[in-house]
Amino acid sequence: MFWMLLTDGAPEEPDTGDWDALCATPGPQQVLAALFQELGHIGLPRSTSTEVNEDETHRIHTIWLGTNMLGVKVTEIESPQTTAFFMYCTWETFGLVGMKLIWKFKLDRAGQLGYCAFRHEKLECAFDTVEDQQRFSEISQRIIGKVPIFTLLK
Repeated sequence: MFWMLLTDGAPEEPDTGDWDALCATPGPQQVLAALFQELGHIGLPRSTSTEVNEDETHRIHTIWLGTNMLGVKVTEIESPQTTAFFMYCTWETFGLVGMKLIWKFKLDRAGQLGYCAFRHEKLECAFDTVEDQQRFSEISQRIIGKVPIFTLLK
């Protein structure tokens, strides 16, 4: 398994005031749903558990879609006191054939739409083979509309 870092080809980052673009821009959820679908499953697994931890400065949601054998662990961190700060998100896949993804991004608040303005941070992918990387790239390009460019990490 070799680890790669996405250096170009992340989803667009629409302006928080452009509601049409915010609603139409695909993000990690759409890419992962397509990956799960095309790798022989029935799309993104359903939520199986949710946990919320909160202190004075952070509210942390941990959501499991599926399990750690086949699924996605979603971690969202937000301020419990104000929406002036980003919500930080990490989506980590488990059990996908030939690959593992850890996608970190943040969401800006867009008025009544809530936290939805996507801001890419980092996507690290581990692929078993070059063919697995190509399969991810084809699916990502079809969903996002950009060719993903990677550099070798580890």
